Amino acid sequence: MLKVRKLKKSDWDFLPKWWEKYDQEPWLYKENFKDILPNLGFLVYNEKQPIAAMWLGLTNSNSALPTAAISDPKYRGKDRKDAISFLLSHVTNHAKELGFKYAFAWAQEGYMLDYYLKLDYEKFENPSYELIKKL
Repeated sequence: MLKVRKLKKSDWDFLPKWWEKYDQEPWLYKENFKDILPNLGFLVYNEKQPIAAMWLGLTNSNSALPTAAISDPKYRGKDRKDAISFLLSHVTNHAKELGFKYAFAWAQEGYMLDYYLKLDYEKFENPSYELIKKL
């Protein structure tokens, strides 16, 4: 059975290892990537182990920002895709419960885009890039 909870401090014992295994860019600032992510994060898990994590950026507008989904690169259970969908749905619903009217997200083709589209997110026709700059 899949469940979602807020991230705990102890989750940071394994989350950086997930990113390292994927070698995802532009996580160029690996020593500080925790500083880049929003404070509000969620973890989907089953009775055996954590499966994936995702963050929700809160803004001072009517839009919340679901972002930075990452999954355990070693986990290949049959419920993996369901877990990621369940997590995105939970994060989106949490934004609605907080009073946001919109969820605004960035997603890459072949990574998270299909999950967003299945939840009725609308896709811009022109592709865009995800950008980051250390200030």
